[in-house]
Amino acid sequence: MGDLEKNTTNENDTTASPDTGIADMEEFSPPPSGYRIAGLVTLPAYRSPIAQCLIIACVHLLVVGMFNVLSALGGGGQVNPTTSNNANTILYSLFCAFSLVSGSVCNFLGPKITLATGGIGFSLLSASYWSYNHNGNEAFVYFGGAICGIAAAFLWTAEGSMIMSLPLEKDKGKYVGIFYGLSFFGTVIGAIIPTVENWGVTTAGSVNDSTYIALFILMIMGSVVACGVSNPTKVIRSDGSRVVVPRQTTFVQELKNVALAVRREPWIILFFPYSFAGLWYIPYQSNDYNSYFFDLRTRAFGSLWFDFGQFAMAVISGLLLDFKRLGGRRQRAFIGWGFLFLLINAVFIGGVFPARRSQRGHPPSHLLDVEDSQAAGYIALYTFYGAVDGAWQTFAWWIMGTLSNDPLVLSIYSAFYKVFGAMGAAIVFSLDVRETSYQAMFGSYWGLLSGSLVLVLVLIYKRVEDTLSLESWRSPEIGMKEVNPDTE
Repeated sequence: MGDLEKNTTNENDTTASPDTGIADMEEFSPPPSGYRIAGLVTLPAYRSPIAQCLIIACVHLLVVGMFNVLSALGGGGQVNPTTSNNANTILYSLFCAFSLVSGSVCNFLGPKITLATGGIGFSLLSASYWSYNHNGNEAFVYFGGAICGIAAAFLWTAEGSMIMSLPLEKDKGKYVGIFYGLSFFGTVIGAIIPTVENWGVTTAGSVNDSTYIALFILMIMGSVVACGVSNPTKVIRSDGSRVVVPRQTTFVQELKNVALAVRREPWIILFFPYSFAGLWYIPYQSNDYNSYFFDLRTRAFGSLWFDFGQFAMAVISGLLLDFKRLGGRRQRAFIGWGFLFLLINAVFIGGVFPARRSQRGHPPSHLLDVEDSQAAGYIALYTFYGAVDGAWQTFAWWIMGTLSNDPLVLSIYSAFYKVFGAMGAAIVFSLDVRETSYQAMFGSYWGLLSGSLVLVLVLIYKRVEDTLSLESWRSPEIGMKEVNPDTE
């Protein structure tokens, strides 16, 4: 890792010294004061890490959260999932391709611009399904999927790098939990829209126009909220330290940073299979489970509970990973890994039974309705599928955050996570289009999750420590100069 001095900062230490010798840190300032309302309530300062975390979470809630509502309905809310599967194959293929450079683009443009463009790209996909309801124009849906994929690459990378770099080391799990918790809670609220709008449909129908219009408007609002994201150079933590900001370099140098990041942290390769498995669930759970067993209103109702499972487990996982009574950060990493491993295998053991009852091309003789007694067990399983995803995503961002405190490096790690996740999603959607058996879709997902977790266990053993040494998070060869903190 090099011969840099091995100064460390304990994650539980709330003090900091300006004599750390870190060239990338600005001078230390006193902690920002809060805003007092009527002398009773103190709110965090606008440019504090927690306030910025909440703004970013709101962007994610309105953009990605509403996209998740659309995805959880199965087939993009349509009866036949073929068009949706093809659009998602295009979406995740471009997501994968552009994620290769998204970290560099994010560092070049800054998080505000990168996030603000995301909602526009996502909203086109909802608009395309709205149009498809009337004219069956597949080309527009494919175009919407393409633009959404490009926007997603940049939006996810900007969000990930900010959430992992804003907090102090001791608060990273809490911030990831807040980010995903608020985002998934918004998804739960958003899922009420299709549930209410389509409550009267007890057949395998398509969602109505009002659902697509509402999701379109909310996604656009996400771009507006993104304008409130502050320049990272202005953010001051509770101990008075500033967020380490990416150095402004040439675009070519930014692209070279991707290779430099892997060379400097070769163990990150063990994280790639985990990333690849992260989005493999979408076609099986939304198309091959939700759409297969339920009528339209129960699909919408089930997606609401799926989103609730994501929300609840994201919060629980974030709190668990930062619960100091469980030991140091390294020990909590092993505990978090064990919790996730047990959760996944317990849920998928339960999923074996409905998977064996489903057969592609042969729909059930009776679609389950929310009022059927049998539906409760199937909806409960769908809720736990959501819980697996909430725990998986939270653990991913927390683990990446343990490897560095540098936003530039973290944006590259975030890009890696989305590159391989999008690659996996593109492949699995193409498998769904080719009508791969439901049992194979289910088994491949279970196998990928469990197998990739074993590799992450090695990464934890080799690289996760109770605190980051100076050499572990400072990246002297990545970037050329610092940003002026006095410029916005």
